[in-house]
Amino acid sequence: MSATRLLVLAFVRAHRRAHGYLVGQELMAWDADKWANTKTGSIYHALRQLGKEGLLEEFEVPATEAAPARTDYAITDAGDAEFYRLMEKALTVPEMRPDMLCAGLVLMSALPRATVLKHLRVRLDKLAAQRADVEHANSTARFVGDRALPPHVEALLSFWTSNTACNYDWLAELIGKIEGGAYAFADEDENAFGSPSAPMVLP
Repeated sequence: MSATRLLVLAFVRAHRRAHGYLVGQELMAWDADKWANTKTGSIYHALRQLGKEGLLEEFEVPATEAAPARTDYAITDAGDAEFYRLMEKALTVPEMRPDMLCAGLVLMSALPRATVLKHLRVRLDKLAAQRADVEHANSTARFVGDRALPPHVEALLSFWTSNTACNYDWLAELIGKIEGGAYAFADEDENAFGSPSAPMVLP
C-alpha cells in the first residue's frame, strides 16, 4: 500500500483539503491504477487509515441541495512528515516492483532540487552495489560438476545483469539532467507540481 499511501498524502497535501472522490478522480486521470497499482477502493481505505493514524484530519461536510454529505481531509504536520519520509523511500530504495519509484518520480517536483538529487544519488549507490552482487553471482555460478545449477538459470542471471545495468544507466542519466537544470522543483517554483495549491488535474 506504500505507493497509494504516498499518492493520497501528496494529493491531499497539494489541495490543502480534499475529499475521496476528488483524490480518486485525479489519480485515475493519471492512470495510477496502471503504474502504481492504485485502485479506487484502496484510495478510500488509505484515506480512512491515514485519518486513524493522525496523518490526515477529517472534516464532515453536511449535505446541501447541490451535493451529498462527504468527508474532507487535510494533511497534518505528522502527515507532512510521513509524505517526506515516503518520498525519500521512493527515490532511494530500489525494489523489484516499480510502484514506489513511479510515485516518487511523479511527485519529485514537490521537493527541493537538492533533496531530489541527494535521494537519487543514494539510490545510484545502492544500484551500484546490486550490480556488483549480480556480477559476483554470475562469476561464481557453476553449471557443471557438483551442485551445478540447471542450465536455464543462466537466463535468470542474464536478466538480473541486464536489468540492473539498465536501471543504473537510466538513473545516472536522470541525475545528470536534474544537475543540468531540467524540470522545476518546489524551491524554484511555488507552483511546481505537487506543491500545495499547485494544479494537480491534467489539462
